[in-house]
Amino acid sequence: MKDYFIGLDLGGTNIRAAAITKEGEILHRVKIPTEVSKGKESVIANILKVIDTIRQETKGFKLSAIGMGIPGIIFFDKGIVARSPNFPDWIDFNLRKRLSKDLDVPFYIDNDANLAAVGEGWLGAGRNYNSFCMLTLGTGVGGGIVLNKNIWRGEYGMAGELGHITIYPDGHPCNCGNRGCLEQYASATGIVRMAKEEFRVRSLESGEKNITADAIYQLAKNGDRYSLEIFQRMGRILGIGIADIVNILNIELFVLGGGVADSWDYFIDSAIDEIKKRTYRITGERVKVVKAKLGDDAGIFGAAYMAMKEEISNSR
Repeated sequence: MKDYFIGLDLGGTNIRAAAITKEGEILHRVKIPTEVSKGKESVIANILKVIDTIRQETKGFKLSAIGMGIPGIIFFDKGIVARSPNFPDWIDFNLRKRLSKDLDVPFYIDNDANLAAVGEGWLGAGRNYNSFCMLTLGTGVGGGIVLNKNIWRGEYGMAGELGHITIYPDGHPCNCGNRGCLEQYASATGIVRMAKEEFRVRSLESGEKNITADAIYQLAKNGDRYSLEIFQRMGRILGIGIADIVNILNIELFVLGGGVADSWDYFIDSAIDEIKKRTYRITGERVKVVKAKLGDDAGIFGAAYMAMKEEISNSR
């Protein structure tokens, strides 16, 4: 009987999961609402429902392990969610222990951005590289660092918080408690804020309250100079953050994912120029910045691959 692994992405709105073979083939997909507002046990019930649905649809295969990505601070070794912005009542919550009551297979959890990087390293843009860095540019900025084919989690599992590199010491306040973080300028939220506070996108007739990152992107496509300035500034700030990582780790490849990466054509030149200005020539000229290839599936593939690697490691 052929083995498979479940990769699960636990978001604040939806739970997305898939049964994935060792070869990276998707056998079955499931997507249901997370229902955070109904409480912790309701979310747990929905996770178990997704897993059960997949098992019912893959009866000719053997489930070996489950991996799941969650936004926030995750203690990988213990399976504990220390903090998560999407689940405010999950404080030091041992999710692995709770799910083990209802599951007969091993279960692993990690930060969702880490697992997106793992997925891109397995089947996506980073597959031919031993080391690379992934930045997810969405509502916030997440990050994952892969060194010698392994996620670098740091001493306490909190490495890779690349969205909280300081760009401006006295910059805009960040939810993390710092000021001037990369996330405040290179995310969808940051783009909207810059549009409202600094450039005041005059072409938007629907009013300031309705400004969205996608609306600014559409204006940039139509040549609106204020919107183009926003993306050029965003690219410059992103380039500063990437240059810092290059100078510290000498990483050659950077993979950019998330919804903001769709605006690629309007920020990438500014980012590359800034990287070259702020790094040694020999490293800056070799840096490659590429788009992620797996889209929203990166985290699902990464979660499945994490579970697969852990099972292989534990069986030795």
